[in-house]
Amino acid sequence: MVIFIHVVCYLILMAHRFEGDFNKLDNKRRREILPPENILREIGVKQGDVLIDFGCGIGYFTTPALDFVGDEGRVIAIDTSERMLDELKKRAGARENLEIIKSDKIIDVKADYILLVNVLHEIESPKEFLSGCFESLSENGKVVVIDWQKKEADLGPPVNHRISKEEVVDMAKKQHIEKTINENFYFIEFTA
Repeated sequence: MVIFIHVVCYLILMAHRFEGDFNKLDNKRRREILPPENILREIGVKQGDVLIDFGCGIGYFTTPALDFVGDEGRVIAIDTSERMLDELKKRAGARENLEIIKSDKIIDVKADYILLVNVLHEIESPKEFLSGCFESLSENGKVVVIDWQKKEADLGPPVNHRISKEEVVDMAKKQHIEKTINENFYFIEFTA
């Protein structure tokens, strides 16, 4: 089900977009180094929650999040790529608790979680974008940023396209929890 929601401010002016092979977005190695179910469990996603997955791509986090929020909750999957969203629709199937939106805007919804996985480095104005995310949180909501470590690696975008966790923390200026998932990814959880 695709639902168009009132737009409150600009989201993404992508500086770099992934339009490559879907196998790079979901494969055995990626599931080992970035296991979505473990991360969703760790951040506390539960039945009845509203989760926005910005830059959802093919649904790597969206699809497992549907089971975490259950029929009482909902997942709003947003991406700018029709190709990615078409693949997400194939993978997720028809689910009542899923809204798929093609947009480059922040939407007017109060969410318990806003998930930004490997997307913040693609946003032209990440500081303004984060500010808009905080406005879309419910009272005890969380913005969770997972992105590439800012160092050379055989995976991911070039190092000059990456944003360090220190830069993200400085942009947000919010209470947060930082973690290193592994040599490739960091994790920052901001609370409303």
